[in-house]
Amino acid sequence: MSWSDALVLLLIIGGIIGGYKYYQYTKKKSAETFARCALLFDGGDFAVAKDCYESTWELSYAPADLDSIRVVRLGAIEDMKVSQEYVLETTRTALQGNDTVTAIKAMKSFQGPILLNEDDAEEWKSLQTAFASAMQDSVANTVKDSTAAK
Repeated sequence: MSWSDALVLLLIIGGIIGGYKYYQYTKKKSAETFARCALLFDGGDFAVAKDCYESTWELSYAPADLDSIRVVRLGAIEDMKVSQEYVLETTRTALQGNDTVTAIKAMKSFQGPILLNEDDAEEWKSLQTAFASAMQDSVANTVKDSTAAK
């Protein structure tokens, strides 16, 4: 065996060991990233969890089970956002028709943290501020009505 054969053999062994180390590194990085995303999602921080899960598309290693969880959770977050957009649109439509009762009912049905885009989120916050006292009066009247019925 000549020195060139030994060099080729060393390069092959180095490539195998390097590939294995890289695989282990990417696997660990992937697991850590998915765990961080799961903590954010389970903690209810859906906007940040969405960004976290979106970043996992760029990982070089994503096992099938974690890929499935990613898709399901991104879908759930998107469903929440669409639901909130629907509530906002219902509120807008009611206010354009001067139907404040329907607008307040729609605003009460808004669930979870705000996942709307910036403009819609600002509009939603201004509507909440504008109708805060009316929504509290509505709750107080509901309580009075329920106690009067007894």
